[in-house]
Amino acid sequence: MAYGAITCLMRTIHQSMELTGCDLQPFYEKLECLRAILEKPWKATDDVEALTSLEAEITELAYSAEDMIDLVSSKVFIAQNVEERSRSMWELLFVLEQALECIDSTMKQWMATSYRMKDLKVQTYLLPVYLNML
Repeated sequence: MAYGAITCLMRTIHQSMELTGCDLQPFYEKLECLRAILEKPWKATDDVEALTSLEAEITELAYSAEDMIDLVSSKVFIAQNVEERSRSMWELLFVLEQALECIDSTMKQWMATSYRMKDLKVQTYLLPVYLNML
């Protein structure tokens, strides 16, 4: 779900680069990194609900960002003069930066939850060994 939404957002950013001529490559590359994290399988026994909720939030953020990028990219494209185009390009960069900050923050929560679950699984296996030593 989140993987597909981030992929769509990456495609929108690529199209925006072609349409506007803006260099949005750093944003694209950041999303590639986040998508790579989502590709890694995770085994969960606890807190699946929290991970699913965070994935849904990432999905929603990505789709909202996509809509905003489409809107602002069209402003850049139809700008009548240099000043208007420049203002719209700055708006596009601002929208992308804000969107990526939100997605990145939610991804960090997702990773923390995912890794916490792995740590809990390790502790579960270590606990009987520790008790036998007492």
